[in-house]
Amino acid sequence: MYAQKKSIENAHIVRERDRQRFRELFAVLTLGIPIGLFLLLFTWQNLEVIRLGHEVTNLQNQKKQIENENKALQLQLDHLTSLHAVEQKAAALGFERTAPAAVVMVERLSDSRQADVGAGLQAGTGRSEDRPLHRPE
Repeated sequence: MYAQKKSIENAHIVRERDRQRFRELFAVLTLGIPIGLFLLLFTWQNLEVIRLGHEVTNLQNQKKQIENENKALQLQLDHLTSLHAVEQKAAALGFERTAPAAVVMVERLSDSRQADVGAGLQAGTGRSEDRPLHRPE
């Protein structure tokens, strides 16, 4: 009633390679790998262009923001260094206006006169009282 199955030992049987399938696989890989690499490179390049576009936009916005901050700081500097603002700060600190007759005007020495003064000071003969810094009128 029951059929008994006979075990088959086929360990010594070696399967022969199918040369036709190997050629087909080699042809598909030879064509597929370069096409796949091209598509990968193309995708990477497009993503890089998009990323750089976003970076350029961010940098342009940052530049505009810095320019606006620079304008605001320039306006603040102009306001703080204006004559009216300085006079108000000086008055708040207790300074008073100086009479115009008490102001002494000092002019800058020319390069040749400055060299003469420097040479006299190095020699030890030049004193600041000997050479006035302003022209006598």
